[in-house]
Amino acid sequence: MKNLYISGIALVCAAIASSPLNAQESDGEQPLVSTQSGVYTEAQAESGAELFEANCSSCHMAQDFIGVFMRSWSGATAGALFDLISTMMPEDRPGSLRPREYASVLAYIFKRNGMPAGEVRLASRKDLLDTILIEWRPQ
Repeated sequence: MKNLYISGIALVCAAIASSPLNAQESDGEQPLVSTQSGVYTEAQAESGAELFEANCSSCHMAQDFIGVFMRSWSGATAGALFDLISTMMPEDRPGSLRPREYASVLAYIFKRNGMPAGEVRLASRKDLLDTILIEWRPQ
């Protein structure tokens, strides 16, 4: 299990290093919206918690995605994180969830990190998620 955790951290670091990020705009066209502005619903995060338990918890603990993990993604787009988890996770069956389910898991990760819920579900399309800036503030 420790090797899986280390592999996961290496994947995250590689994804961050290879992502071109601009904290002000995405593609120079559309201003980014902050995760601090309520980009997911409470119901979506609850669904994400169930999906996390069923699909992720055999390799990851929910605490793995708080603090250091989120600090390393702060300044990236939600699209970059969505792309990573939707193409590489679960490790034994990458890409096996539906896009809407991956978005729910992402909403759960945001909730666990104290990012507020809002009135609109988190999108499940990478191009839309690329307009959301991950802004993490330690709790």
